[in-house]
Amino acid sequence: MRPPVSARTAALVCLLASAASLAACGGAAADSREARATTPAPKGDPTLPAPSTPGSSQPGTGTSTQTTPPSKGVMKPVGPSAMVEDLRKVGLDPKALPPLNKLSREQLTAVMNSFKRALGTECTGCHDAGNFKAATPHKKIASKMWDHYARGLAMEDGSAVYCDSCHGGQMEFLDRHDKKALGAWMDANFVSKLKRVDKKDHSCETCHGDPFEPKFLAQWAK
Repeated sequence: MRPPVSARTAALVCLLASAASLAACGGAAADSREARATTPAPKGDPTLPAPSTPGSSQPGTGTSTQTTPPSKGVMKPVGPSAMVEDLRKVGLDPKALPPLNKLSREQLTAVMNSFKRALGTECTGCHDAGNFKAATPHKKIASKMWDHYARGLAMEDGSAVYCDSCHGGQMEFLDRHDKKALGAWMDANFVSKLKRVDKKDHSCETCHGDPFEPKFLAQWAK
């Protein structure tokens, strides 16, 4: 049963904390949040791994040591991806993307570069600079977002949804200072403007699940 708007407002704050994660530039999965001991997470949901700006990573820990603050500006409306031609150039159909582990080397390189542009970050936003194959929290979230959003959702008119559709060049793009306003924005953008590719009913539970899980991104990061 779908929770009332008041309950969903607080819960939806966790959605796409960048974790978003699609800032990777070499793999598709990730590991734990343990390497943040020297860097405090930005204000927001303390259960989520902090996003990173271009810079150094702590080798062997699976996460970057630098963070970016959460967005404080006006949140951009969710819209069709502007990267569809880039994907088509390497033989990918933006409306029917394969799993990340099915991409060719050329396709994977193009996809990872698109992650960087869509999120305004570098490879180390998700990857451990000392070991790109190492699992990190953001790589895990990126992989989940690829399956659940880039592959699983579309705009109401059928246009392709991709990383840039929501992130718009920012790894952290949600303004959490007014939770009521944030909840209304999420309802208007993440629910009303999108639909599921599998044609099942789309609602808050598409991401949060049933029973409703407010901190689903923290679960994805494990």
